[in-house]
Amino acid sequence: MIKKIKNILGLTILESIVSTAIVGIGFIAILQMTNFSVQSIDSSGERTKANYLVSMLAEDVIGHRNTIYGASSKAAGITMGIDGTIRLEEADGTMSEVNKFVDHLVAQDFNANEDAAGPCGGEATPTAATTASDMSIALGTPGAATSSTTGTTSGATSSETNIYATQEVDAPRNKESKWKAIFNNNRYLKCKGDRDIKKMKVYKICRWAGVCSHINNNVTDDGMYIGRIQVNLNNGRKRKYLYFQADYKIRK
Repeated sequence: MIKKIKNILGLTILESIVSTAIVGIGFIAILQMTNFSVQSIDSSGERTKANYLVSMLAEDVIGHRNTIYGASSKAAGITMGIDGTIRLEEADGTMSEVNKFVDHLVAQDFNANEDAAGPCGGEATPTAATTASDMSIALGTPGAATSSTTGTTSGATSSETNIYATQEVDAPRNKESKWKAIFNNNRYLKCKGDRDIKKMKVYKICRWAGVCSHINNNVTDDGMYIGRIQVNLNNGRKRKYLYFQADYKIRK
């Protein structure tokens, strides 16, 4: 009996080391798969948000293309000429020309973070700790409300909670304020580098050189307005484009 017990010695040191190495290799493979899955889910979520936000930009322009930029549509003293020009009577009696929303976008592009001191609106890229903190705040975790959401060292996100806080007298400027609140802050879309640009440009196309900046002899009216939206993700490695017809003016 004693001899049998002596023969059952268990695992040797070498066998233990080999077993531990095999188990460790399995854990490393599982961790890599998990990390890849989390990154894929995050990238997919960012692309989905980008699709919705790009569609929002196009819908805002199309829905308010005929509104006046910088003045209320209900203001007194607004006259529209037969050629489509809009004039506004100032307080001193002088007439000044104002533009529709699409004409304003032709003259001035929308480019998020153009006034910022650095990339991503001057904010750092969000870290895992910051993302977890934001998730805790969203879920209402006790004590999470005291977590810092500003600064440049911990991956800041905007502390702004109401994108409609500032209201102008005209719809176009309200839309631009909303766009800046959404795109200028590293909150709705994660910004990971200088190449994560978010911009929109509207082109006015026709065959008349004095009317349109882009000439196309096939457009015989006073202008076809084509919008182009570009949103880059993952430091420019993923790009989202959308082309849409913002307006069309019949030649009179």
